[in-house]
Amino acid sequence: MANNIYCGNARVINTKFGDITKVSMSKSDINKIVGYMKQENLEWVNLEVLSKRNPEEGKPTHYVRIDTYKPAPKNETGLPESESQTDEPDNDLPF
Repeated sequence: MANNIYCGNARVINTKFGDITKVSMSKSDINKIVGYMKQENLEWVNLEVLSKRNPEEGKPTHYVRIDTYKPAPKNETGLPESESQTDEPDNDLPF
């Protein structure tokens, strides 16, 4: 994963209709998202809403970051490069 890009905060509000997660973002947070999308040439982006380790009373209980995960490139067999098999013998014999 690339460097974490934080962009906003959130809190869960309990209502009679169930829990609602309220997300807050500033203009600079939105600019971070747009900048990342331009840099990576993306049409859409995934965001992660994660719980804070030590939430404080009366403050946001969650934070928001951009999901920068990119799957490994696939080769001709359709497997990720790390999972592809080679014609070379395996020299890691257990005996």
